[in-house]
Amino acid sequence: MPKSTVHRYLATLQQLELAERGDTDRFRLGPKVIELAGQFLANSDLRTESQGALDALAAQTDETIHLAVPSGTEVVYIAKVESKHALRMYSYIGARLPMYCTALGKAILAFSAPERRRDIFAQPLSPRTPSTITSRQAFERELDAIRSQGYAIDDEENEPGIRCVGAPISDYSQTVIAALSVSGPGNRMDRKRCMELAPIVREAAQQISRRMGYAG
Repeated sequence: MPKSTVHRYLATLQQLELAERGDTDRFRLGPKVIELAGQFLANSDLRTESQGALDALAAQTDETIHLAVPSGTEVVYIAKVESKHALRMYSYIGARLPMYCTALGKAILAFSAPERRRDIFAQPLSPRTPSTITSRQAFERELDAIRSQGYAIDDEENEPGIRCVGAPISDYSQTVIAALSVSGPGNRMDRKRCMELAPIVREAAQQISRRMGYAG
């Protein structure tokens, strides 16, 4: 956009306290964003209804737990329970990640309407690590397997050295609205450990789904 247009937008955002100018004449998010985000999270029925299951899953697995919702072709973290281990996964509420290379995203995609998958395949599946699935045919097979088993595994596909197990969350209309996952460094979460955690993750997701009115 033209520089003058951007400047006008930023001036308005400053007035609303949604942006502020730093010492180096660069802009950053303003304090009002925190207030708005807090109001959204406080009023999120999904987050409220999920918290008990997230805490229980963290206590049972001693790894980092994420709750995420779909946003376009990405997932957005809306809740997190941190692992107590000294070596942890770096992440934060509000972070956005591609669906196609995360356990959360793959769990959502596998059980979503075909339109969502078409949006994913509208662009190339760019490799984020050497393990990222970039072939459409291979990815379709992956989604078939996820539908069959009820959970997804991110086998270092989004970030080297990090593995995750995720499962979908549905609401009363049987629509997939979110997913939860257990994440940890590969030295603690090898493939065997992921398989051991999968039924626990799936059950936690089903508990939340029932609280959201899912009767399946």
